[in-house]
Amino acid sequence: MTFDEAIEKIESITDELNIRQEVINDVVSVVEGLREEYAPTVEMTKEQRKGLLFDGKGRETPHKNFVFMKEVQKVNEKNINIDILMSAFVHPETIKVVDE
Repeated sequence: MTFDEAIEKIESITDELNIRQEVINDVVSVVEGLREEYAPTVEMTKEQRKGLLFDGKGRETPHKNFVFMKEVQKVNEKNINIDILMSAFVHPETIKVVDE
């Protein structure tokens, strides 16, 4: 389940139970906090995303993936933490493509 799906489910359940909007907002705020902690949005260019996700190259071996992640970290202008990059690699839906 994604964080967005969790929020939708919370909203549908609370609509049925007729819960006050303030309570719904508090619960959604907790889920948003979890999203920021465990699946933060990572901004990168289209080229960086393509390289990170091996578009057209395949993911042949864990070693190749690890070496490539280290290379992505080196060229990353924003100095994004390697853990965040690895999270984006596993969960590409957290990547926001931005212009250079």
